[in-house]
Amino acid sequence: MTRRFLTIVTLMTSYCAFAEAQELAVRYYPEKLASPVGEPIVVLTEFTNISSRTIRFDESPCLQSFEPVVPVAPARTERLYGCTAGGTAGSCAGGFVELKPGEKLLRRYLLPDGIEPNAPGSFQYEAEREITFYATEGFSKEADRQQVSETFTVRAVQADQTQLEADYAPLIADLQSPDARRSSIARMALTEHPQRFLEPLILKLSQNAATMNISIEGLGKLGTDQAKDRLAELTDSHYDESMRQQATTALAELGDRSYCGLMLQIMNLRQGYTSDIAARGAGLLCGERAIPQLVSLLSSKQREFPAYEIAYALGNTGSRAGVPILIELLRSHDSDVRRAASDALYTLTHRNAGVSSEDNQNWASWWALQGKTSQIFDPTQCP
Repeated sequence: MTRRFLTIVTLMTSYCAFAEAQELAVRYYPEKLASPVGEPIVVLTEFTNISSRTIRFDESPCLQSFEPVVPVAPARTERLYGCTAGGTAGSCAGGFVELKPGEKLLRRYLLPDGIEPNAPGSFQYEAEREITFYATEGFSKEADRQQVSETFTVRAVQADQTQLEADYAPLIADLQSPDARRSSIARMALTEHPQRFLEPLILKLSQNAATMNISIEGLGKLGTDQAKDRLAELTDSHYDESMRQQATTALAELGDRSYCGLMLQIMNLRQGYTSDIAARGAGLLCGERAIPQLVSLLSSKQREFPAYEIAYALGNTGSRAGVPILIELLRSHDSDVRRAASDALYTLTHRNAGVSSEDNQNWASWWALQGKTSQIFDPTQCP
């Protein structure tokens, strides 16, 4: 009975949307009728040419988006970039496709990380896609565009460890697939949704030069002692700068204060943007202990650190002592510094503020009256 009901739900919610000028039908539906909570969700997109001529279009995932109809509550996390910044980006791998009359194309995409069901039940999602059609005789001559919007349902269930391991087995096997799309989705699925039993696999990926980069997200999501130690190793200066930046960010956002010393060490090395990230990480993991070194960097004549990065780092400390320093930074002639100071003050106090000299005076007056009693927040308490 349950299986029949799920099939009906899928058919009812996955209606076809048409690009009238090109007569392309598009349908979205989950790959599995039911998925255990915590697993990656694979969504199938089915393109069908229902016209009488060959059509050519761009099927890049960059042209589509997924959003839950009812917002899913995010998991609590440390916030390296305070309460006013952040964002994610996805892969844009894709390309031109030609479909003859009656032909179908099926593509697999992961539901974006962070919007998956977080409890058992049925969850509706809205898929939107812009379809760009091209003339078949011209490689890049745009012929038409059409917007497609559709709602589909994902059903989430509870599952035991045995079921989870069985469900992840095909993804592990797909890592070795000769199909580049399939292996790419497997890597993303395993690193965005690593279960505890996947720790040896993720650690192994982090040792391979070809997969080291993608393993960092998995290590951060695992958050185990071994995963944190491996992230700490990947912040070492003999690794590529981009690798170090990602590892430093992931380690800081795990919120383990035992890595405060490492963040201060990386910050003081002053090697590329990794050190700027470590300054924010030091604010997050060291709290008030980081303020003397941050102030020292701020007053350094070499000015090897951008003042706006130090402002954000002060905002991450969750310390009352950071507020008067940030109020003073609102007097800066640099608009980037003033904006960062304003953002950091919002993180610490949850008060909205402008970035002008007049706002500096308003802040100073408020602090003189309420500075000793006002509540101070940290980046885990964003409104």
